[in-house]
Amino acid sequence: MATYDLTKKTYGVSGQSKVILGNTNNESGWKRLQNLETKVAEQSDKLDQITALLNEISKKTSASWDNFWVQIR
Repeated sequence: MATYDLTKKTYGVSGQSKVILGNTNNESGWKRLQNLETKVAEQSDKLDQITALLNEISKKTSASWDNFWVQIR
């Protein structure tokens, strides 16, 4: 991970850069794309796990509240 000194003024252009992926000679572009696809897939898996855990917690909480309201009546 890069560290940047934000106290110094920069004159470079910041923003998006274009990577042409149409040419098979562009190995670094393909590697970057594959790395990006891998990261997206990993994040998707993590989000699926988080969603499953939250659904479990929600079911347990809902069941305990249902029991609570039954006992009060």
